[in-house]
Parts: sequence; structure tokens; C-alpha cells
Amino acid sequence: MKLYIVNILFGLLITFQIWAQQDSTKYRDVSGPGSVIQQINIDKADNKIKAWYALDSLDQIKNRFYEKSGFMITMDYNIMAMSATEVISNNHSAASGVFRSYGKYNFVGRGTSHEGGLIFKVEHRHKYTENPPREFSLFDVGYAGLVQSVFNDQKWRVTNLYWRQTFGSNRIVGYFGFVDMTDWTDVHAAASPWLSFNNPDFATGSLTIGGLYPDGSLGLMMSAWLSEEMYVVGSLTDVNGRATEFWKSFDTFFSEFETVKTLEIGYSPGLSSVFVKNAHVTFWQTDKQSGYGLPSGWGVAGSFSWLLGDKHLPFIRGGWAKDGGAFYDASLSLGYTYNIAGPNTFGAGINWNSPNENTFGTKLRDQFSSEIFYKWQVTHHSELTPSIQLLANPAFNTNKNFTAVFGIRSRFFI
Repeated sequence: MKLYIVNILFGLLITFQIWAQQDSTKYRDVSGPGSVIQQINIDKADNKIKAWYALDSLDQIKNRFYEKSGFMITMDYNIMAMSATEVISNNHSAASGVFRSYGKYNFVGRGTSHEGGLIFKVEHRHKYTENPPREFSLFDVGYAGLVQSVFNDQKWRVTNLYWRQTFGSNRIVGYFGFVDMTDWTDVHAAASPWLSFNNPDFATGSLTIGGLYPDGSLGLMMSAWLSEEMYVVGSLTDVNGRATEFWKSFDTFFSEFETVKTLEIGYSPGLSSVFVKNAHVTFWQTDKQSGYGLPSGWGVAGSFSWLLGDKHLPFIRGGWAKDGGAFYDASLSLGYTYNIAGPNTFGAGINWNSPNENTFGTKLRDQFSSEIFYKWQVTHHSELTPSIQLLANPAFNTNKNFTAVFGIRSRFFI
């Protein structure tokens, strides 16, 4: 059955790729704002911040070196602190930090239609408090979800180490190696937990995709533009891989062959608006996860976001899951961002979700969440993002029907 699904998935991709090669167009990568490629592009953007240009000369040196060598490296340090009004433990606050070093080395066919190179991201995630923000949600707030997804205490980890290759007159892109499936799966302009919403209720899959979103795990992805407006993305990733011991995914992938598969079909009217004017549907299926003791499952997620004027971006996102270790068996989010492509961004969203009984082991009440954030780019190389999350009916806190989580996130990058 597993091989049958894999054959269908990649058979479709091969068909789409042959079709896509009929026309020539500019190379387009459908990775989201949290991916290495897009994060570098965002950091390089000329946002005309009129404060503290001290590191601009370093940017110029890095850009010149990339033009000559094809090598680019960036580093940042991120801090997240949160505090909740109502908790089920003695911990009302959580904080942690993340150091990241990431970049690219394009040394095959650079600037051509068959460009290839290495993408890498190494991180050190560490906590300042008893529970970091990722664990704060379940163990302290009592919310069956996550109020932040990437600030944990995993220490050193390799999130990305893969080969990126273009094909077919720049219309096809492939990733092969240790990948993070959230880089391409059900992404949208405000999906990055480093730059936008903290709560993944408003990000990839609205927490209705199973397989625990493996990152630093052996896998492959291929995307193809079928026309100027239509694209397709397919992937296969080892569900037992762990970014803290990424090399072990070689063994689990070939010995267990327990994978999560995705197939996404999307529409966007043009290259420049691929994520701000976008509609897509994402299908997924995951095998049982021996390493985590989770069952197999499948589901579907969808998203519609459309830029109005050049500042206003409303969106609607949601999904449905049948087992697979997904947090929710159903979830629906409505939201809005202002100036999503600019240096300063405002965002607001509201979500309804139904916790997955097979994941949590018992029937839990439906939950509601909302979040407001404002990302302020203080200088060319620093950002500050205050936020507030309002959580209604936190499933594990049956004594309270409401809690507020206040957060402050900072990022410094060079």
C-alpha cells in the first residue's frame, strides 16, 4: 500500500514535469518565508530603515562574495519570552533562545536553468526557564496545541542539509537530503514562526497535518509550474528522523520506510505574488511512526490568501485529519495581515479547533484561539515582535475557560 501511494505521487509529478518543460519561464521556488532561501531574500530586502547602518558594509561584502563564489552565510539569534494569566502548573512564564547559522552554496550551473547547490541550517535551541515556549502550552497553560512551535530545548540540531536543483527551463525544483517539510507544505506569507504568528494554528496545516512535521529528516521534494498560474508540489519524508541526530535518518528511512507524503496543487496569478495571492489544497498521508508510537493517518489542508492593494492580506486556512498524530482532527483559521512584505507587519487571526482524540488519548472540548502581533524592524539587523494570544476553553485546564498569553520575540541577524 505504501509503495502504491508513493508510485501514484511521483508518477503524477513526472507527468507534470514533462508538461512543465514545454515552456520557458523564470525559475520559481515555492518554499515559504521560513525556508533558508526566502529568509535570506527577506533579510537582504532594502526596507529603508533609517536607523543604525553600521552593518551595511558587511552586507555589501557578503553580496559581493556571493556573486563571485556562489556562497552565502547568515547568522541570527532569536529570543522568545511568554507569560500566561492562567496556568495548570506553578510556571506562569517561559523563555528560550535560538542561534541559527544558515546559507547556500550554489556551485553547479549558477545563474542557469540547471542551477544546483547545497542548502544548510544549523541551530542551537536552548531554554531559559523550566519549560521553553513550545512545552509551555501543553504542560503549563493546558492548551492542546502550541503557543510557539520552534523555541524548545533541543540543543544542537541540523534542520537543513540538502541539495537543491532546478530542472526543465527553470520551472522545476527538487530538494534531496535532510529537509524540513514545513518549508514547502501548506505555506503562506505569514507562516513563519520566526517572523509572523507564533501560534501554528495560523501556520502550516493549522496543526491538522500528521507526521509531527519532521525536520532535519531524510526526504525529497519536487515542485513544478504547470503554467504561469498553476503549480504542484510533492514530497516524501522520513517520519522517524530527528534533527538532533539527523544522520540516523539514513537507517530509519531505509529500514523502517515510514514516511509522510504530501501533494499540493496551487494557483497564483504571477511570480511576484505567489504567496500573497494564492489558493491551494494539500493532501497528506503518513505511515505509522514507530519512533513515536503514533498510528498512520491522512488528511487534507487548504488555504486562500489574497493581497488587496499593496498592504492588506486577508486569509482563510484550515484542515481535516484522520489520525496520523495530528494535533487536531479539524481546524479553521481566519486572519489578516497589514504590510506583510514590508519591514513592519501587523497581524491578527482567530481559530477554532477540535483536538484529535487518537493523539491525546481522550475526548477533549473544542478550543478557540486568537493572536495579535506587530513585527517592528528596529534597525537594518534587528526586529522586535510583541504579541498577545487569547485562548478559550484550553482543553487541559478544565477549571478555567480563558487564558491570555503575552509574548515578546526579538531577532538579531547579520
